[in-house]
Amino acid sequence: MVLEVLSALIILAAPTGSTDTPWSGHPSRSLTTKVPVERELQPAPPPRLAGLQVEANLNGPVRHFLEFFKNRGRFIYGPWYAKMGRYQAMMEPILEAHGLPPEIIYICMIESGFNPDAVSRAAAVGPWQFMRSTGGEYDLRFDEWIDERRDPVKATVAAARHLKDLHNRYGGWPLAFAAYNAGVGNVARAIKKANTNDFWRLSALGALPYGATQYAPKALAAMIVGTDPAYFGFAEIKRDAPWSFEEILVPGGADLERLAKLAGTSFATLNRLNPELRRGFTPPGEDYSLRVPPASAEALHKGLAKKMRTRVFLEYSMRFGERLIDVARDHGVSLRTLRRLNKVEGEPPQGKMILVPRVKGKAKGADDGELLVIQQPNLEFVTDGLKEVFFPIRRRYDLETVAGFFGVGPGQIALWNGLDRHGALRRGMVLRIFVDQDFDIRTAKLVDPAKTMRLTAGSDAVSNVLVHAGKTGKIKRVKHVVRRGQSLWTIAKRHGVTVKAIRAANGMSRRKGLSPGQTLLIPKPKSARPRGKAAKRAPKRGARGRTSYKVRRGDSLWKIAKKFGVTVKALKRRNGMRRRSRLRPGQRLVIP
Repeated sequence: MVLEVLSALIILAAPTGSTDTPWSGHPSRSLTTKVPVERELQPAPPPRLAGLQVEANLNGPVRHFLEFFKNRGRFIYGPWYAKMGRYQAMMEPILEAHGLPPEIIYICMIESGFNPDAVSRAAAVGPWQFMRSTGGEYDLRFDEWIDERRDPVKATVAAARHLKDLHNRYGGWPLAFAAYNAGVGNVARAIKKANTNDFWRLSALGALPYGATQYAPKALAAMIVGTDPAYFGFAEIKRDAPWSFEEILVPGGADLERLAKLAGTSFATLNRLNPELRRGFTPPGEDYSLRVPPASAEALHKGLAKKMRTRVFLEYSMRFGERLIDVARDHGVSLRTLRRLNKVEGEPPQGKMILVPRVKGKAKGADDGELLVIQQPNLEFVTDGLKEVFFPIRRRYDLETVAGFFGVGPGQIALWNGLDRHGALRRGMVLRIFVDQDFDIRTAKLVDPAKTMRLTAGSDAVSNVLVHAGKTGKIKRVKHVVRRGQSLWTIAKRHGVTVKAIRAANGMSRRKGLSPGQTLLIPKPKSARPRGKAAKRAPKRGARGRTSYKVRRGDSLWKIAKKFGVTVKALKRRNGMRRRSRLRPGQRLVIP
């Protein structure tokens, strides 16, 4: 009743022939009886298809992926579209040269997102995701040095040839895309099964593999988005700068790190421009056309004009108990180079073939500087027909694994070395093992018996040796022939070491004396090379490799000798100085 009365009052208050009535002296306020008409929402115009050379329509599967890229998938499509700017100027002319529409580049987007290092679960590799067999059909080289499936230029040429063959075979792009994804055999079986060559009918009938039914509409949707990126919200994306490079012929077997230094660029830059190089080296035995940044081409030309060091590579079989660091030290190369060359992160198994660069000169042995102590039990063993070997524990092994490799029993190894049969082996231990005469010792990483110190367990020399064995660090052992009248104290003072260190390095007990002509090993610590500002203050070596020092104000022979760890007598003798010679600022001394 109240609502009816209020409605009648409103109707009576409104004058006839007028829609607006002044209210309470406020002409700007008015009461209207017009019913507001809502604005009709106009549907958004459909995306443009006129610019596409590939036949496309806006059916259900294509619309599904258009909505996906516009909404949930925009964070996938966006980085792809940005990265396409790097390769588009290179790829589209190749596609057009083979008579293909330029939007075929979006197949590369769907396959890998323009990632040369992409690898699928089916072992397809590169930006266009070639299997090894298909890549070989289209002249993509694959060997232990090069994988051209990763080369954006050569892989694009192969993909253009392959897609052109598929289009000629099926006469339409959707079915050619399905064959690129699932293979010609799957498409042929689907056509035979469903008795139709229409891709959309084959998809509706479920004759094609599920991945292929999704692949073609996804690729078409990516092409449609690319023709009108603003419509789908990608107009503001900053695209990568176009790929630019110059090609320079470099010798085979050249290290990319060395070439990068000559070119004044980084290893990562050369690796990114040449992703087909699998080992970080150019293939040995042949000149190679290397891509370099345009700004670095001239510097590399000048560097190559000088003597360019190339590498010869050897095949090496990993021995039992051997680590990569052991191989690197034995062959005089860095561990980083060895890992990069062989693409390995952990430790290769025994028998694994790896490549090792051959280096001129004497390589540094892996055992140099180590004090390998073997405590032998005070027992005698029957070893007729057996030979003694020493196996260092450098990797994580149990007693059963070591015994199985050498063909002996775990209990025997425990008895020969005084070990707990059920205890764990620790790195740094050295095991004495007796093996058959026909055992091939080249298959294991063994220690030279001359580099071991064999002591009887429980002897008075063991405690001192073991204490110093853990403190040696990086040392160099020099030989000293004992002269008449010399003692351990005078020898230790001369070489700047302690008497205990000499005893430990030679396995000597306190009661053992010296005899003239005896050879001692003197452990001398290796000092690290100074770096940064310290390197500038370090004494320089002359043309003959001699270390020299420039005398400063306030220096004395005693101070200089103490600074370099030599004696005053040796300093005078090396510089031909008399007993009462005086120093003067600026004088150059040769340090012995």
